[in-house]
Amino acid sequence: MARRLWFLLICSLAAAWIFLVQDTPSAMAQNSAEIQTGTAGAASDLPTSLNSLTSLTGGWIDAKPYRSMMPGKVQGVEGLDIDILADVLHMVGVEAHLRRQPWQDQLEDLVAGQGDIAVGAFRPANGDDRFHYSLPYRWARISFYVRQTERDLHDTSDVAQLMAGQLEFRVGIIPGRLFQDPALNSAIEKAIQEGRAVYASSDEENLKNLLDGRIDGFVGDRLSVSTASLEGGMKFQAAEFVLPGISTVHFIFSKKTVTPETVAIIDQAIKTLEDQGVLKKRIHSSAYNVMLGFLLDADLHKLLAIVGTIAFAVSGVLIAYRENFTFFGALVLSALPALGGGALRDILLSRHPLGVVSSPLYLCLVGATVLAGFGVILALRLLARKGWRISTPQRTPRFLTMANVQELSDSLGMAVFTLSGLAVAVSSDADPLWLWGPIAAMLSAAGGGILRDIVRQSGQVGTLKTEFYAEVPLLWGFAFSLFLMTRPVVLTPEEIRAAIFVTIAGVFVTRMAVVMLGIRPFPFKWPPDRP
Repeated sequence: MARRLWFLLICSLAAAWIFLVQDTPSAMAQNSAEIQTGTAGAASDLPTSLNSLTSLTGGWIDAKPYRSMMPGKVQGVEGLDIDILADVLHMVGVEAHLRRQPWQDQLEDLVAGQGDIAVGAFRPANGDDRFHYSLPYRWARISFYVRQTERDLHDTSDVAQLMAGQLEFRVGIIPGRLFQDPALNSAIEKAIQEGRAVYASSDEENLKNLLDGRIDGFVGDRLSVSTASLEGGMKFQAAEFVLPGISTVHFIFSKKTVTPETVAIIDQAIKTLEDQGVLKKRIHSSAYNVMLGFLLDADLHKLLAIVGTIAFAVSGVLIAYRENFTFFGALVLSALPALGGGALRDILLSRHPLGVVSSPLYLCLVGATVLAGFGVILALRLLARKGWRISTPQRTPRFLTMANVQELSDSLGMAVFTLSGLAVAVSSDADPLWLWGPIAAMLSAAGGGILRDIVRQSGQVGTLKTEFYAEVPLLWGFAFSLFLMTRPVVLTPEEIRAAIFVTIAGVFVTRMAVVMLGIRPFPFKWPPDRP
């Protein structure tokens, strides 16, 4: 019966993973033709220079992770849009000179011929003949935001109608910004005419105005607003309604200073970068960091780290009790799996400072867990001397033996630290992710356990010789990394959240199934020597 149960659990998780790695949700599938625009065929005869143009001038506005101020960087700006622009212009031998400037001012400069380029523009579906538009260089999902306390007060089935039809609905806008949906643009224009528009310089300012009660709602780029809410401590304070469709994002150029031939050459560079996978890699790297940071914010990540640390420490205490280690030995056996794996991972990925020394919390948790375990053992011994004994059932369930409780806590720690290792690999931009993601997951989740077994077994390391141990986080880390790499250019937090849940549950269930079913890995030498 137990074997069937574990088999069903593993099959269920496998089915959930297969479902996750299928094509994106229907809203994305409906727009797949739009995403593929301009991707067919790399340019084999791409010029190395635009000849007639050696530099482009323009501006930028704050919109993390796309564009943000970064002292020390070239021209004081960094972000996804800036990186892609640098890649494109490097291919054609042109420089860009950008300054921080309101969006409306950028557009006016382009119209007047006082500027050459602006980044991060949506192209209205009904056309815009004021500028030259490049091919799409990234894609975005657009959402509508209201205060969390008012999420049920509005009919969001038609956001454009909501913004245009309610005379008292105050709308936050960035002056000059147009969206791909003409209905949204018309609703914003009507709000401006009726005096219901409140101007802001960025999505972050719109979000602050919303939560401060100065506006009733706004439309913004989902990734940009998520970043602003995370960094500003405003997570979950605004209700989000994801609008249908996927919006293309373009460079726009002045018709007075940039010729159509120049735009065509830049389009060739964009197509080449897309065919080479450079665009997708940059988009994914930026999106992963934001989404994992949003879903695993500082508090949740810290909570998971605490749970994993305590779980590994408990397993060390139980091993020390069963194998008659000293108190210091118990500390070592508890600290190695709880802290050692993360230290190995950080050394490999050159993270400074090491997580183990960045905060004393986790080492203190290990010490407190060992002290608590020692106190429980001492109390039981004192009670036994006085003739008090805890009665136990005549037949203790196999699952509740001390060895299996130790494996249970070990599996919980392994599941949590697998995700921790993957998050670190993503945030470190480890490349290729399919290689370094699984390695970081394995080191975080199993590296310390292997060190612990080296200490306790004097060379007979079960985790390397007879147990299916490090393979579990390695395989699930590879599955999670492959899932991220195979996603389309537009990611959704819901997908990432589901993948996180399946990965944690998958590691835990797989490890416990291995223990309960007695699964052993194939030895390097086959067939093995018989005693």
